[in-house]
Amino acid sequence: MKEQYQKKSYTLFWAWLALLVAVVLFYIYGGRRYFPVIGPGKNLGIIVLVFLDLLFVLMLATQSVYWISGVTYEKAAEAGAGARRRFALWHLVIFLVATALFLVYCFGMKGVLVPDQTRDALVAGGAVCAAVVASSRVRL
Repeated sequence: MKEQYQKKSYTLFWAWLALLVAVVLFYIYGGRRYFPVIGPGKNLGIIVLVFLDLLFVLMLATQSVYWISGVTYEKAAEAGAGARRRFALWHLVIFLVATALFLVYCFGMKGVLVPDQTRDALVAGGAVCAAVVASSRVRL
């Protein structure tokens, strides 16, 4: 007997996206005083990477791997629960490593490098891009 896969839904994904936008806008328009003073580029990089980690935790918990581009709902349903969990877990691990490396850059290099928002944003973007490229090799 084939297992029953959940009904297709993007509600939790849209809630995650709305919360990400709300937090970024809050930070940009006056919420900076509530964040550690390590620089705007670093803070926004941390926010985005942590939210991506949260997205993959949600995907792991709900097995909604079809939220990722290139994975259809039908393909996810065919794959089985174990394959969906492994797929989401690999993505989570890759993005957690990217977050950890960015945090090392933020706090480990704090006294070594002259503060530069542009470089910080580029490093954050590079961490996200590297994680996306690395996770693109993971197959369902």
